[in-house]
Amino acid sequence: MHPGDRATRRPLAPHGVLARLGVLAVVGGLVLLTAAPGTAAGPVAQATATALTVSLAGTPAGSETYAVTHDGTREAATGTRTPVVSLLGGQSSASGSVLTQDATASVVDGAGRSAACAGLAGRGAGVGSVGDGSCLTPGDALRIDAGTLDLSGVTLVRSDLLQGLDTELQDALAPLLDAALPAAQDGLATALTSLGDLGLTLDLDAVQSWCSATTTSAEGGSRLAGAALAVEVARERVEVLSLPADPAPNTRLATGLDEVVATLTAALTTQLETGFDGVLAPAGVLLDELESALQENVLSVVAEQLAPLEENLLDAVLNKQVRAGRDSIEVTALDVEVLPAARQFGFEPLALEVGRSTCGPGGRVVAPPVEQTPSAEPRPEPTVPTSVPAGLDGVPAAAPADGAAGGRGTGPALLALGVLALAAGLASYRHVLR
Repeated sequence: MHPGDRATRRPLAPHGVLARLGVLAVVGGLVLLTAAPGTAAGPVAQATATALTVSLAGTPAGSETYAVTHDGTREAATGTRTPVVSLLGGQSSASGSVLTQDATASVVDGAGRSAACAGLAGRGAGVGSVGDGSCLTPGDALRIDAGTLDLSGVTLVRSDLLQGLDTELQDALAPLLDAALPAAQDGLATALTSLGDLGLTLDLDAVQSWCSATTTSAEGGSRLAGAALAVEVARERVEVLSLPADPAPNTRLATGLDEVVATLTAALTTQLETGFDGVLAPAGVLLDELESALQENVLSVVAEQLAPLEENLLDAVLNKQVRAGRDSIEVTALDVEVLPAARQFGFEPLALEVGRSTCGPGGRVVAPPVEQTPSAEPRPEPTVPTSVPAGLDGVPAAAPADGAAGGRGTGPALLALGVLALAAGLASYRHVLR
């Protein structure tokens, strides 16, 4: 290139200049953000406690959850520690029972900690402090009604008596059938009445869960004292499922109501023997054979209708534990559900949770920035240069005013350079616009 030639340069478009200035502004903003003190993204400790939750026929009820959080400065709480027993409406035996739900959140050495405990117990139960594991000591036995069996749908029809009989027995029964069928139906009705109100109950002394969590771990457990599922049959309590006092995490139990079927079968057999003896007497030598065949038919038909009672109608999970991470846990002492198969016997869909506690997750408190004490002596105002040496040969660079390698400090110098750079940028921008 000849000295006289000049390289052709395309001036920057206005929007190009603005784009460069925008990038510089963004970089500067990021620098300021990195210099700002950090803040916590959420609570450093949290916990909840719920004594009881009941859902009957899809309608939920229960104690209001007690919840606490800690933001690194103070603890905040919602709900109540002592829910009222009225939520067990219609449960006459629940009068005087004890529901407790408590939780705490704190900060120790900058790290969040939480604890919770929740449960239900009978009259006279003792309530302890949260954070010490269990918080309830058993009181009197408490009985919660879980529903009543309705067996009115169990019936007999004429064809039930005839099934499986050979021709000889059918011929012998034909003139007696009009009397035998009512006898069988009356016997079934009497047997069902003798069972009384088939009420299913949850009996307990104390059921509770607890938990605790730090920033690195979480643990919890449950205890079920004197807990069992029972059914009232012929005015006698029959235990259908005994619940262990200290179950392993996520212990699952299921049961049917075999005892109800066995009791009804025994009562019906007695009624049929008495009822058939009178109406079948004219059968003569075929009396015993015909009576035995009819009893077998009736019991078979009734057993078929009661078969679902021997299947799993109730499902229970004890010491149910769910973990979302190493520093959080949810523990439910008892989770009981009446399965849909029980609806045909009058049971409403029922879900019952006793003693649910949650702890964590947590975090650490972010240390605030250290405030520097300002010097008592006022600093002189920095001198803003009006020109900057370009470093030409033979022109010495200006020495720092105080003789130090960096002058009075990098802060004022950078500020001055920033002002000059901005001025230069504006001048270039005006030149481009021309």
